[in-house]
Amino acid sequence: MIFLKLKIDNFYMFKDTAFDFTYPKKIKDSTLEGEFLDDFPNIKFKKVCILMGANASGKTSLGKVMCFINNYLLGRDLKGVPETICDKERNASVEVTYVSPSAHKIYKLIVEFDHDKLVSENYSVCKLKKSYTLEQTLAEIENSPPTFTYNQEEMHGIENPGFKSVARMLGHELDGESVWNYTYSEFNTSIRLVQRAPNIKLLEAIFKTFDPSITRVNKIKGSIKNSFIVKFVNDDEIIIEDGKINTPQRLSRGTIESIDIAQLIHFMISQGDGTFFLDEKMAYSHSEMEVAILNLMIQALSSNAQLFYTTHNYDILEMNLPSHSYMFLRKDPFVKVAHPEKMGYTKNDRNLLGYVKNDVFNTLPDTTKIETLL
Repeated sequence: MIFLKLKIDNFYMFKDTAFDFTYPKKIKDSTLEGEFLDDFPNIKFKKVCILMGANASGKTSLGKVMCFINNYLLGRDLKGVPETICDKERNASVEVTYVSPSAHKIYKLIVEFDHDKLVSENYSVCKLKKSYTLEQTLAEIENSPPTFTYNQEEMHGIENPGFKSVARMLGHELDGESVWNYTYSEFNTSIRLVQRAPNIKLLEAIFKTFDPSITRVNKIKGSIKNSFIVKFVNDDEIIIEDGKINTPQRLSRGTIESIDIAQLIHFMISQGDGTFFLDEKMAYSHSEMEVAILNLMIQALSSNAQLFYTTHNYDILEMNLPSHSYMFLRKDPFVKVAHPEKMGYTKNDRNLLGYVKNDVFNTLPDTTKIETLL
């Protein structure tokens, strides 16, 4: 699936926060090719979304909401929803507009939860039309009557669905078979590998770049587990077996983080179209390294794939990407988002860095309380 629009209310610190993952017009000589759906060139979507903002500005929380949308569409029970509701005295909701490239359809889903269960669910679906502009396509799905409704008046015999999609329970197709991968920055998640065979060539190249003392990476032959060995120039070695590093202290934090990055890039290449979210996994890496890895990830994107990438690194602003590739988040006290292209900053150049340093997007952290201690 491709995310086009998203509104989040009362989850985490989002309060009617709206995100737009489309852009208004095709950019001449854009450095990002193919920012539109195959077979539907008028459906222009942001292929690369760089999310920037101060600490605790909502970047990771956005990824978690998007991930639970993917799981909801698959029909899974979102049992963790109660803990993510901000104001426990009122309901929380998500409104998402997305397209299924394989089905050639556009969907709009609105779900509302209280602390105990799903309260209401509405979704609409329309066939994509090649003759329609993006604006016409969005207007059609916005004005279409619901294809399915669940609420207290129309319960379909299901009084308490928990936190699962009733539409999915009843056999409605919500594009729940999409591919996605969300890799977060939470502590210690990076020392566990996804339980699938790693791409040794890719992992070795990234490992050697992060740590020049590494000489090679080899799969352990005959092992019934997903195991490989990392060798160093001084003959030291570490074993990674079923995702667990036997001596993680031998590696720098940046090198450990690079394992997750290699796995995600391998997943992007092998799976093709999908939603990919990488959350500050380059925080322990040199700036030039981060730029190189992000460029590699962008090159690995297939035609109908979307990459969401969070960072604090200003050097990312100097990459030759369209201004609409960047979004700036801040919390005051609820999360607000700034889309540069909606504010007139539409040039495909490097001017965004100066605007950010001058706090045009209100994303710089407030350090006055620290300064009073000096």
